[in-house]
Amino acid sequence: MKKILSIARYTFIENVRNRVFYILILFGVVIIGASLLLAALGGEQQQRILLNIGLGAIEVFALLTVSFSAVTLILEEMESKTIYLVLTRPVPRGVYLFGRYLGLAAAVYCGMAIMSVMHLGVLLLKGWNPGLKYFIAILLSAEKITIISSLALFFSLFSSSAVSSVSFTFFLWVMGHFSEELNFLANKLQLVVPKLLIKTFYYIAPNLQYYNLRDFWDVPGLSIKWLSAASAYGVAYSLVFLFLSLWLFKNREF
Repeated sequence: MKKILSIARYTFIENVRNRVFYILILFGVVIIGASLLLAALGGEQQQRILLNIGLGAIEVFALLTVSFSAVTLILEEMESKTIYLVLTRPVPRGVYLFGRYLGLAAAVYCGMAIMSVMHLGVLLLKGWNPGLKYFIAILLSAEKITIISSLALFFSLFSSSAVSSVSFTFFLWVMGHFSEELNFLANKLQLVVPKLLIKTFYYIAPNLQYYNLRDFWDVPGLSIKWLSAASAYGVAYSLVFLFLSLWLFKNREF
């Protein structure tokens, strides 16, 4: 456990210094710019648009950070040969992989927390306190990022190309937001081959619609059962792809 935490700490510092800081600056510019552009609108309309823009921006910037960071997490060390320095020591590959994953996730969560504070500050200045739902929405977005980071790590080991790894990650991110539409389309099709292909995408792609709380913001009450099911699904999906990543990593020749 100590070795995992040491690798996670190194990865966390590396990502905060290289990527997260610049993402935070860009997010601040977007939120401040959005608040100025929406100054012409009034009351609840302005606040709701600012809420949606902020939550969407937090998620997109976190996605960009984790996608490019996870894809290059091990690929860069493989190309520079620095991974040999770690693996020649008594560090199991599983310890190295999970340490890198935890460090990356911690860095992205830290960035999301700071962006959330910035966004919430703008909302409070506009006279609106979203309440508990806001923090639940951020936690659900964080679970999305947990899922996507496991996918990005898997594709970085599955493919030796950073471009193709990022492309696969973004493709599944998009497909994950249309899970119900894919299922509906598959059920309507009569042709066997297209039906099987769409069904395959439906089961492989993560169902990210579970985590879009901003789409159900005005629905009264939140089901604890639904939140628990969404959390359990996210953890299970991430673990599956983490273990698949570990299997690929163990079978890599260095």
